[in-house]
Amino acid sequence: MKNCILLLYLFLFSEATAQHAPVEIMAGHQYFNYQHSIHRKLNTNSKFGWTHITNLMRRYVNHSEKGGRPNEIMNQVYLTTNLSNQFMVMGGLFFTPVTDMKISFAGQYAYRTKTLSLIVNPRFDFGEKFTYELFGLFEFRPAIAPDIHFYGRVQFMTNHSNEGHNRSYQQLRAGVESNKIQFGIGTTFDQYGTKWISTANTGIFIRKIL
Repeated sequence: MKNCILLLYLFLFSEATAQHAPVEIMAGHQYFNYQHSIHRKLNTNSKFGWTHITNLMRRYVNHSEKGGRPNEIMNQVYLTTNLSNQFMVMGGLFFTPVTDMKISFAGQYAYRTKTLSLIVNPRFDFGEKFTYELFGLFEFRPAIAPDIHFYGRVQFMTNHSNEGHNRSYQQLRAGVESNKIQFGIGTTFDQYGTKWISTANTGIFIRKIL
């Protein structure tokens, strides 16, 4: 619990120079979730940069020795090249304890206005088992009062290999935003394996754009 409080404090009051770097924590009824996506250019005018993406899931009750779901960690790090204001290509490394380290290549389309964001990101991994993935995100944040916005987000990921489905999720968030801090209610639906075994996690989220 002390570590969670420290993480929350640093999360809310730290500053960074990354370009549009969302950091989110959610305390759900099944697990605690932390995720961030940080992108930085090598310099202000450069089309080259780097990206780091992570997602951590810490379950409150973990009986993996009895067949329960283990805690999860996912890390991605890429060198990036902007082809235009909306298109980017990435190459780097992908890691989870299940897949181990893999070489990964991805493309990204991003469209942003003051009230909405749309991101589509196909990705391919190369290793002992070839996998392919599609990530998508849609955000809507219209103003409802001076300096206050409604915040809504739909985010999904689905990962497959030649053997079938590996892992998918769908995240739903609804709340308010003020001073680049977003908070509200969230639900995540998780699916696992070729049988698409499903679970859900609902709770309170808080998110900051660094």
